[in-house]
Amino acid sequence: MSQVKRGTIGKKKRTLHPNSKENLKLGPESLMQGKKPKARHNFTLLDETVEWLQKHPSASAKIDELVRQVKEGQLVEIQELPNTKQQIADLGKELKQIRSKLKKAVKLLDEALPLPTNRGGAIKEKIREALAVLK
Repeated sequence: MSQVKRGTIGKKKRTLHPNSKENLKLGPESLMQGKKPKARHNFTLLDETVEWLQKHPSASAKIDELVRQVKEGQLVEIQELPNTKQQIADLGKELKQIRSKLKKAVKLLDEALPLPTNRGGAIKEKIREALAVLK
């Protein structure tokens, strides 16, 4: 039996890329962008995107600039829906009315709780009042 390591059949011997030693000489400061460390990520991009990025000297800087512009709303048209502020104000008023009705209904039901169980008519009346408030 031969003494070949697993996974090495038909493969070239691994060697160091000439740039790897050069990158090590630059030191950890080369990985900094301002005060933030750079991070490497793998992404799948459209061919048009790759072509566009290759036309610029620093693709990373270009991507960072695009993200900044999108966050600031420079690249995206912001559309305000008609009457949205008025609709929000109307919904706020309606919410206040619903809350006040709920408070009244809860108060009526709380009054029904201490009533004796043999006074079913009085309890039913309180429940009817609470339901009428909620309608």
